[in-house]
Amino acid sequence: MKAQPSHLRLIHKTTGLALLLALLALLCSCATGKTPAGVEDLPKAQYWNAPEILELTRHAKEHRSDALIIVKDGQLVYRGGQVTQKINTHSVRKSIIAVLYGMAIEKGLLKRDDTLEALGYDDKETPLTPVEKQATITDLLKSRSGIYIGASGQNWERPARHSSKPGQVFFYNNWGFNALGEILQRKAGMPLGEILVEWLAKPLGMQHFTAADVDWDGIKGSSVQQYIIYMSADDLTRFALLVANDGVYRGHRLVSASWIREMREMTDMHSSPETDPKKLFGGGFYNGYGYLWWTRYSNGRRRICADGWGGQFIIIDPETHLVLINRRNTGTNLLAQGWFLWRGVETDRGYVYQLFDKVDQWLEAKDAGVGGLP
Repeated sequence: MKAQPSHLRLIHKTTGLALLLALLALLCSCATGKTPAGVEDLPKAQYWNAPEILELTRHAKEHRSDALIIVKDGQLVYRGGQVTQKINTHSVRKSIIAVLYGMAIEKGLLKRDDTLEALGYDDKETPLTPVEKQATITDLLKSRSGIYIGASGQNWERPARHSSKPGQVFFYNNWGFNALGEILQRKAGMPLGEILVEWLAKPLGMQHFTAADVDWDGIKGSSVQQYIIYMSADDLTRFALLVANDGVYRGHRLVSASWIREMREMTDMHSSPETDPKKLFGGGFYNGYGYLWWTRYSNGRRRICADGWGGQFIIIDPETHLVLINRRNTGTNLLAQGWFLWRGVETDRGYVYQLFDKVDQWLEAKDAGVGGLP
């Protein structure tokens, strides 16, 4: 969630020339030109760009939001900023993988109780022990693998190796997240980028994502590589709507409702500050973690959240079907990420969640015939 990948630590050491190249790459990615309509093809809500909505969102840029999209019941409420830029999703990639795993299980490619041993999966540089090999797909999805090996994209302290067994303890662990990407590729028999295109991008009508928008990064001491997904706010919105609508997009079911509901509704039952250290949940900011999704209670309501470094957010209210996508342009390629580290800071997470709550309250009030801003 707040990781600084290993390749970013290396970028810190780049010369002035590399930073200049990064700036040029970023400027090129923002160049104007003919681009697909994106989610403009979604119907506009009754309150599309209403004065109150514009008032609620007018400080977004000040809080370092580079792209913001709000959708209610599949209809656009607000859309602004760099919505077509294919930005690094950072840890939102994990929430995307969770949906792909639901689809893979339904296709019969693997089972949730498959162990790493049964799958023939190992870390070639730091081999797993017989106990570690008993970690299941479910353990990895819940981030309870008990495998504490150095991982690409993780620069925070890990528990001591062998300090817990698979399934025992929650720890936000990139080794397991990264392994899920490699395992899925092997079982599907195609690169992750192609899986995303065939299983999600095409069925959802994504207009920017291509198979080439998945990159890989490694770290010394582990053969397990980190997958990096670049995706526009527009395309990420289509994905979020799939999750908000129980696995259905525009009348077509892509993943079972039971998987989506278990993935997003049972997060508190998998891991929570009640069962695991509070500091592991953003210092208590989140209330639970399930299959690679966070949950948060606010204003008496339950929000389902994907949270990525820099300011990449998907927030969903399953009850009102309100969806918010926030992006911070941390880079459309690795060099541009070096420029981001040099120039700026993350989106204000508190602002994004407060904005979501206020929009949710205002829309509910309007539907109930009550005016005024929250």
